[in-house]
Amino acid sequence: MMMNTTDTSDLDVLFKSDFPEDLVKNHRIATRFIREDIDASVTDIGLLSHGKHFPVHLIDITSKGVLIESDKKLKVGQTLTLTLQFKSGKAFVIKAKVVRIAAESDKQYGIKFDRYNNELGDHLLDTQTKLVFK
Repeated sequence: MMMNTTDTSDLDVLFKSDFPEDLVKNHRIATRFIREDIDASVTDIGLLSHGKHFPVHLIDITSKGVLIESDKKLKVGQTLTLTLQFKSGKAFVIKAKVVRIAAESDKQYGIKFDRYNNELGDHLLDTQTKLVFK
């Protein structure tokens, strides 16, 4: 069957797919990096926290946020400052918010940066030496 490429109805039928709803709603657009050369710590900036500073384990990172693991309990909606210290000496201090507790573990937290961080994204890409897929 010869298809007329100017007839969009033929193309609509050809490319029409019914994807599961959970795939369609995934708005993730940032590349996740798994890095071992970054030390991460959190400072709670809540009114009653008095700026408590504590280390966390960085699971993965994007230019939009991180997944961390912490023995200290965090709450969804909690605001904090995340400090990322690269082994190279480069550091980023980023205001962020806890947006979710991971289903896999009640010690893992999704942290979203207050804004998209292009400089961090560029640095992650420029300094990536080992490709790890998750």
